[in-house]
Amino acid sequence: MNSTPPEGTAPQQDAAAVARSNADARAKVLAWARRSIDLIPTKWLITGAGAVLLAATAVFGGLETVPASPVPELAVGDTFAGSDLEVTVRAVELRDERGDAAVFPDEGKGEKALVVVLDVVNTFTSARSAATADRPSPALDGIRVDGVEGAPALTRAGDEGLVTPRLQPDVPVRVIAAWVVGPKDLRPGESVRISLPDSTHYVGKSVMSGDYWADVRLGAWVDARIEAVAAP
Repeated sequence: MNSTPPEGTAPQQDAAAVARSNADARAKVLAWARRSIDLIPTKWLITGAGAVLLAATAVFGGLETVPASPVPELAVGDTFAGSDLEVTVRAVELRDERGDAAVFPDEGKGEKALVVVLDVVNTFTSARSAATADRPSPALDGIRVDGVEGAPALTRAGDEGLVTPRLQPDVPVRVIAAWVVGPKDLRPGESVRISLPDSTHYVGKSVMSGDYWADVRLGAWVDARIEAVAAP
């Protein structure tokens, strides 16, 4: 009897054995991978996915950014609405005497009062102070003159220096914002840039209660020419 297997039988058996071995190996690797993934915290997976996404966007030019809105450039007489206030710069004056401004220039040193005359309407539903304790402030004490340091002193026009007027809802009021400046700081006829603040209104519900304005930012620029006001 011939015990030699038919030609081609042994190679076929060897190929089948190799295929089974490879399949077993793949199954073991997949099972190990699944067990390993199950042991990784979910937040790690999210972080890893985020890292992969950021790497991919870096390769292809990064995430598309939304262009910021340009800051409005206004002139004297233009009205800016921000922080639930309507603010209109009416004039910028360099006064020899303080008048109804709540500042006290030293005449002996040649100091003067720089005054920004504002028409203001509180468009919120409740009365509000013209100033806050916040820095930066979303209210009128957040107004700045480029090149002049500090916050302004605020008075109601005609109140002879009574500070920090209270703004009633929908009631127009003329406000004086004033700084003390040196004899060489500014001159009549020069132009100045005034920054008006803007912010977002929030209603506190847990730690803070009531209405407040935060996320203070530059709302608008106002370009104005300084007028001279001589002492009476």
